[in-house]
Amino acid sequence: MWGIIILILLCGAPFVLIRWRETSTIQQLLGTQGRHIIINGNHVAVYDQGSGPAIVMLHGFGGWQATWGRVQPALQATGYRTIGIDAIGAGASSRSPHKHDYTTEAQARNVIAVLDALGIDNATILGHSYGGRIALQTAILAPERVNRIIALAPESLAKARPPIAKIVTIPVFGYALAFWSTAPSLTGAGLKAVSKRPDWVVTQQHEYARSVRVQGHLAGQICQSSAPKDGIKPVPEFYKTITCPVFLIWGDRDPVFAISTGTTLVQNMPDAHLAVIPNTGHVPHEESFAETMAFINQALTQ
Repeated sequence: MWGIIILILLCGAPFVLIRWRETSTIQQLLGTQGRHIIINGNHVAVYDQGSGPAIVMLHGFGGWQATWGRVQPALQATGYRTIGIDAIGAGASSRSPHKHDYTTEAQARNVIAVLDALGIDNATILGHSYGGRIALQTAILAPERVNRIIALAPESLAKARPPIAKIVTIPVFGYALAFWSTAPSLTGAGLKAVSKRPDWVVTQQHEYARSVRVQGHLAGQICQSSAPKDGIKPVPEFYKTITCPVFLIWGDRDPVFAISTGTTLVQNMPDAHLAVIPNTGHVPHEESFAETMAFINQALTQ
């Protein structure tokens, strides 16, 4: 009897508690450091800073602009214009109610639209994890717009969303599961779980968690879970057609995407290169900042 009562409370409470979690707007999260560009009715957050050759920066799943907190100023200091973009459903960008806005293709077309809006013909694209997949997709769809790709442990070979995505779409139960599993208080634990050098998490977990507090965030995550993975040219089927230089940076102890994925990519793309950082997990630019920046700067000179 008590078990049933507890289950009812766990499933029902999120529908009430969500209003106390999602208390900020995308405008508030954007602050004064970025701007919104309207693309297909969505607000896409863009953080355009510095001057010089353009580098588009794409965060991973669960991240937003905050993931580039140290990388962006370091690149600007060496003479680059950095353009961070929050994906739809993350950071200060819209939480769209439309499934098609969450495909990798749609996210990549947003990147192209941002380049158009800023008057940039082509750029280097730097992406982490899911952002690396978007970078690959952009090069597949518009190869003339991409000078090179620098991808940190990119998600690239999966053909479908993970099994938990289907569970999240179950009415009531799925909503509750998504609510409890994305609690801001668990952000730090999640980041530590994918890192092998987790010391950085203590100072950065609050920034990462800010995205979860945006109004409509949970609904957006559930919508994304039910969306198709890719579009007309799926990354796993078309990545071999990418001809621009692709520089892969991988932690040798990545618990999310094994380093063997990087090996497969290098073996199947005409101009791909793999750099491995020892004793590092899935977030190399946070865990091993100096080593990652050294590889990024090396890639930018080739």
